Amino acid sequence: MKTRLMFLVIPFSLFSLNLQASCLSGDEVIENRDAALFLQTSYINRTPSVWKIAGENAYTAKNVLHDAGVKFNSRCAVIENKLDLDFSLYGLTYYSWQMPGWFEKDNHRSRILLDQLQLEYTLSDDLRLEGGKLQPKTGMFFLKSPSSLLSNYYAGFKESRLYDPAMKSAYSESLWGTRLIKDSRDYTLSLTVAPQLAQIRQRYESSSNWSSNQRANASERYLLSYTDYRLAGHTPSVNLLLGDSRSIALSDSFNATPQFVINAELALHSTQQWRHFSPEKAAEVEGYAFPSSLYGTQDKEGVELAIGGQYTTDRFDVLGVEYYFQSEGYSRAQWQQHADFVRYLNTETPYSSLNDAFDAYKYLMAAEISNAANRGNLQGKHYLNTYASLRYENGATVQPFMVLNMVDYSTMLGLHYSTPLERFDENLELYAGSWAALGRDDAEFSLFGKTLGVYFGFKYLL
Repeated sequence: MKTRLMFLVIPFSLFSLNLQASCLSGDEVIENRDAALFLQTSYINRTPSVWKIAGENAYTAKNVLHDAGVKFNSRCAVIENKLDLDFSLYGLTYYSWQMPGWFEKDNHRSRILLDQLQLEYTLSDDLRLEGGKLQPKTGMFFLKSPSSLLSNYYAGFKESRLYDPAMKSAYSESLWGTRLIKDSRDYTLSLTVAPQLAQIRQRYESSSNWSSNQRANASERYLLSYTDYRLAGHTPSVNLLLGDSRSIALSDSFNATPQFVINAELALHSTQQWRHFSPEKAAEVEGYAFPSSLYGTQDKEGVELAIGGQYTTDRFDVLGVEYYFQSEGYSRAQWQQHADFVRYLNTETPYSSLNDAFDAYKYLMAAEISNAANRGNLQGKHYLNTYASLRYENGATVQPFMVLNMVDYSTMLGLHYSTPLERFDENLELYAGSWAALGRDDAEFSLFGKTLGVYFGFKYLL
């Protein structure tokens, strides 16, 4: 462990140099701050699902939730034109009007998220070294980008979240590591090193209740990335991941016209990217053998593919469509085994200890399914995503989206609206929206119940 941590110690040891007063005194921190206060109320309505614990629904049918959050981002120069410090913090809390269901309980209803704590050291005009808690680079797709090879787990609450779109990246845990970047006019080349700092042992828990290191540094990863800017109309990239698993991803963004962009990403993996349900382990439970886990990964090669187009109008409205495929996704029959086994576990027996064991396996299954999604993974094979961002003269924005599982036809729908309230305060913004998860009782997006959510909130820039 000491060897793995050496690369983290080196960038932070630069603090021993003569620090600039502006960074230490806080003057530059205040000047460069991006701070905001969030207040939100949401309503959730969920139909009963196949999941039962002690004979009761595992989720609350109807609930009202109140969320509050504070974000503070800033940047300051530790050594002028040489060493900079970037950091980003979020304080989050929520209150629930109803008691949470069996699968909705959080260990804590308040938490602080350290989204970024990055030291950036300029080695030359085109070479820099970053170290600390880093946000991985994202891909070009909203639904899932195959080229995003450093994905981490969700860090928010199980029962509630702030629905402001800017919060999406903050809810994904950032990693501890270092990144060496050569950034020239013709290309960008980078090497990211993320050490293993923890192990995930509590698979029956949601990632919300894991430690930050378990969410982002539970495996050893090395990512080499290259992007070229010399081809007219094209921006090709290649990403190579080494460490506990190996992957290579190719991508290109092609400007067919000044307003229409075609994006494509392809990834090849040496092993499965998320833990899969094992029918063999389920059969052991039916034979009363009781294995310690029902999920695991195998050394099976896999392919991910994403293709999409995005059009920007003269009014700067954005319209987009994406297709996503993964070879390791469940087939219709494989996914059906989930629901069938849950129904088997719902069978009440004359033995309380056996009923408790069946409930424990349902906890485990729900956590495994949720945690696969908490890392940004989908569990089917074929998906279609459509989205738009429509802007109005008064500064308002409307953002609808629809995600379709093309195998079981379950759907995620959403609409987000935001508008500045300058007549009251130039720093005040109102946002509101709704979302729904629809499909059969045993489909992917509705496996935990068909759900409708409505929310509205305020964001105030501090």
